[in-house]
Amino acid sequence: MAVGSGTRSSRRWVVWILVVALAWSVITPLSRGAPPVAAQQPAELLVTVAATAEELEAPAEGGTHGGLVLQVGIENRSGRDLADLRVHGPLPARTRLASSGVGQLGQSPGEAGGQGVAWRGLLLRSGERAGPFVYRVVPAEGADGAVIFREQSVRPEVTWAGRTPGVVDPPVLRLNGLWGAGGLRRTVLPNGLTVFTRERPDTPTVALQMAVRAGSRDEDDATWGGSHWLEHAHFLGTARRPDNQAIFGAISTVGGSLNATTSHERTNYFNAVPAEEFDLALDVLADMLLGSTFPPEAFDRERRVVFEELKTRSDNPGVRIFDEFSRLVFQVSPLRRDAGGYIDTVANVPVETILAYRQKHYVTGNMAFAAMGNLRHDEAVAKIERAFGTLPRGPRIERPRVAEPIQTTPRRLEVGDGTRRAELRLGWPAAGDDDPDSPALVVLQDILGTTGRRLSEEIRDRRGLATSVGPSYSIYHDAGAFALAASTEPQRVEQVIELLLSEIQRVRDGDVSETDVATSLRAIAGRRVLGEELNSSQVGRASVEVSGVLDSFDEYRARLATVTRADVQRVAQKYLDPVSYTLVIVRA
Repeated sequence: MAVGSGTRSSRRWVVWILVVALAWSVITPLSRGAPPVAAQQPAELLVTVAATAEELEAPAEGGTHGGLVLQVGIENRSGRDLADLRVHGPLPARTRLASSGVGQLGQSPGEAGGQGVAWRGLLLRSGERAGPFVYRVVPAEGADGAVIFREQSVRPEVTWAGRTPGVVDPPVLRLNGLWGAGGLRRTVLPNGLTVFTRERPDTPTVALQMAVRAGSRDEDDATWGGSHWLEHAHFLGTARRPDNQAIFGAISTVGGSLNATTSHERTNYFNAVPAEEFDLALDVLADMLLGSTFPPEAFDRERRVVFEELKTRSDNPGVRIFDEFSRLVFQVSPLRRDAGGYIDTVANVPVETILAYRQKHYVTGNMAFAAMGNLRHDEAVAKIERAFGTLPRGPRIERPRVAEPIQTTPRRLEVGDGTRRAELRLGWPAAGDDDPDSPALVVLQDILGTTGRRLSEEIRDRRGLATSVGPSYSIYHDAGAFALAASTEPQRVEQVIELLLSEIQRVRDGDVSETDVATSLRAIAGRRVLGEELNSSQVGRASVEVSGVLDSFDEYRARLATVTRADVQRVAQKYLDPVSYTLVIVRA
């Protein structure tokens, strides 16, 4: 009996081993290279994160009061109840927790401890939402919010226990661009799309913008002009609005405006309508970006439209000189590619190549949406989430940083042989927005131009050698170009060039005072405030989000406040060589 009993036991073990081996042979191939547990949990546990900027108040004792209100919202679509749920909100460095709650601050506060705040022991049934879990962070003693938040981001933690414990990986929430921008909210939806909203109940309008991290710097020889092509293609028609007349007509019939632009670092789609037409404006943008049918015959017709745009740029001396200068001043950076492409490149790029480019770049992590005006945050975000729910998920496409080297040899290009007018552009590759030298170059541009008026007073007003003259600083994320432009008579070109360089030499020699710098800083700040007065200007945050470094007014002012007269002289000596420069002349 003992033997028999042992035999049956052995057989059971053999069968069990075979079952385990069979199961392992099926499971293992599916598990190889699998991500960690966090990514294996059901994608239907959706996490939304947001941060809203508070208005800053100056207390009687000095300093500033204000902070950021952070929110975490959860929706359970896993098909099962999740027990002992824990939500942890981290504190950014050099901040402290001011208050917390569920739904609003002060109600059901979380448990503060360590570097954050947590809510524990929650039960989230299938199909239910929880939160938002809210907590307010303020700068620690002695910390400046305009500085500390600019470089920081937070990622909350969401875990649960019970029979099937797990953890979900929420999106990252960047905090730059918010400090001091009272009422501005950045929300990252569960699908990875970033949304900016701002309630402005004193305005009768709303403005919307979708920005895509897709510009000429993202193209190659096969796709050059593809970003510009796609901008046009999204106006060709959808299943619900079969042509561009129907698309434009939907907005124009309510008195609104609709347009799009393509640049080196992004493509923007935007409209503005009366506030009560918010739903229509959102529907039109979503329909264009998700429902475009791209009919081949319309593509062929639109190709001619793109040709005409490019031809118009080439025929306009003031526009052409910018394009020619960019091609010459940038030798290494992908910014040397024109935003619109060449006529030849547009003529030869296949439709299939353009659509493949779209599939890669038009994904949630590579896009940002903004809605500003007479709206409500929560209602607007919910509508935007529904409207773009089918937007393909994908990551932000990282661009390798390509800083253009400082120019060490002269470059010169002359175009045309006209005798009526000459456009000239003289300049150098310079620092990008992510470079600590960029604020000093911004101030230098203003001293030479809008506020200091050195170029116009000397060359146009006193000597009468140019009808227009001024500096420009084309600043991109990782590179820039500092240029001096003038419109003059062809026979006066060399004289104007000499005077432009003499003004640069003045700065290099130190002819800049602290008063010059202070006056420019004040003027720059004022123009920034006026420039953001309109809703249509404020939605530009979406385009900066996808292309570069987004600053709030206070963050921007904090960067500029560090500039001294010595910094202005230093960047002039570093970048603006009066011997080695790029010069383009277009005669018409």
